[in-house]
Amino acid sequence: MKKILILVDWFAPGYKAGGPIQSCVNICAALNKEYKIYVLTTDTDHGVSEPYHGITAGEWITEPSLNVAVCYLEKKTISAKKIKEQLLFINADTIYLNHLFSPLFVVYPLWLRLSGSITNRVVVCPRGALYESALDVKRYKKIPLLFVYKRMNIQRKVVFHATNLREKKAIQSYFPGSEVMVADNLPNTKQLSFKSIKKEPGTVNCIFIARIVPIKNLLFLLSALQTVNSKVTLTVVGPVENEGYWQQCRDLISTLPLNITVNYIGPRPNSELHSLIQQHHLFISPTTGENFGHGIFESFLAGRPVLISDQTPWLQLEKEQAGWDLPLQNTDAFTEVLDKVGNYNQDTFDVYAKGAWQYAAFYINNKMSREEYFKLFG
Repeated sequence: MKKILILVDWFAPGYKAGGPIQSCVNICAALNKEYKIYVLTTDTDHGVSEPYHGITAGEWITEPSLNVAVCYLEKKTISAKKIKEQLLFINADTIYLNHLFSPLFVVYPLWLRLSGSITNRVVVCPRGALYESALDVKRYKKIPLLFVYKRMNIQRKVVFHATNLREKKAIQSYFPGSEVMVADNLPNTKQLSFKSIKKEPGTVNCIFIARIVPIKNLLFLLSALQTVNSKVTLTVVGPVENEGYWQQCRDLISTLPLNITVNYIGPRPNSELHSLIQQHHLFISPTTGENFGHGIFESFLAGRPVLISDQTPWLQLEKEQAGWDLPLQNTDAFTEVLDKVGNYNQDTFDVYAKGAWQYAAFYINNKMSREEYFKLFG
């Protein structure tokens, strides 16, 4: 049985880093019968100083729900030497790197491969890091590193994993001549039976689930809410990673009209999101760029329509009666949809709620292809 070693800064039971954790968890769940999978990660969630409770750092343990081996390195004492020791110890057929800019979990393993210190097959998944909206965050750090990657010709020694054709194009623009294999993100496939929620005309309960950072665009959503006529309750879920940006959001929240209520409840574990989404009518994500959007797909699974930007893979949703994907140049368009959904009665809402649920069911049954991953990992 071939061995895959996944390197990722954060892994389950962590959840505050968002999509990358879920992407790796889903790979493990989908492929653990065909491959022996190992995950090398840290013992601490994103943005947190305290390690996970009940986990012994530095040892390979079996994660029972996924049936994979995980080594949680102690964040306080992690080093390049310890990373190299584990790479040599596992000696996997494929080393799978996530993102592009993690010093110890991507940059250092790439240097080992380029220098010949390791000879394993290396697959690099940028996870949207090469989209312009992502590069704009701390661009002063990322562009110089990309220049170094180019000078080192990393494309000669690695295979790139693109999760869609848009990402393939982005990879090839920065690394011409690279080998790029496309394999769509594997979603959560556990879909429960459809369940609606009471909907009265004139009111709409919305939920926003994301890290509080500019790329997730909460401020844009709050701006769109300023002129909504319906009674709106917005639940904001996620860790605050940019205090300055969150203060701008709070300032705008304080000026919203009386028919708009915003409740911030902080981050929540992935295990709670399905139930939380089902307590609302509409999932909203005006993101400036999303490689997949596990929260969006979780809303489909829960049978709730989405209002999102057109900067994700989920497009032409209104045609499927699963939601709306709109350009960010038009704030009024978001406002209009919010009022439209606010005015829905129970029957009209249920059409879109069932449409979202059926959209997820169709994707699971017809779009998810493990065969693409078999080709990727050999």
